Amino acid sequence: MALILPLARSDQSQGESMMMKRVAVAAVTALLVFSGANAYAYGTKSTSLSNGRLYIHADDGCLVSNNCSLYYSATEYKKTGGSRVTIQLALNTGSGLFFDTQKTAVDGSDIKHSWGGKKKSEVPDCSIAGYMKASTGNYYTPNLSVC
Repeated sequence: MALILPLARSDQSQGESMMMKRVAVAAVTALLVFSGANAYAYGTKSTSLSNGRLYIHADDGCLVSNNCSLYYSATEYKKTGGSRVTIQLALNTGSGLFFDTQKTAVDGSDIKHSWGGKKKSEVPDCSIAGYMKASTGNYYTPNLSVC
C-alpha cells in the first residue's frame, strides 16, 4: 500500500508545515486503524498459556502524544479454550504493579486494558511486563523495553 503526500514548499510558514505533518500522521494512523494493523513502536511480547495468550503492547510517547518522556501500554488476554475463568490484568513496571478490575473470560474472549501514558522515568530498568492474576494462577509476559 503506498501513501503519497505533498512535500513542504519553501513559501510555507512553519505553522502550515506543521499542519501538513499532522495531516500526514493522521492519514497513516487512519490507514493502520482501518487495515486492522497494530503498530506498536516498542513492540509486543507474549506468553502462550494452555488456554490462551497473554500480551503486553507498548508504544512511544513521542509518536502517540508528542511527549517523549512517556510510554503507552496495554495488557491483553486472548482466551482460546477451557472453562470460564476470573482474571485481573495488570502492568508491572518494576516500581509498581497496576491492576485493572476483575473480568470473566470465556472461550473466545479478548480482554484488553490500556494503561494510558506513564513516565519512562518511573521504570527503573526500562522494561515492563504484562501480568494476569487468574483463578487458575498468576502469569507474566516476558519483559518489553520502553526506553
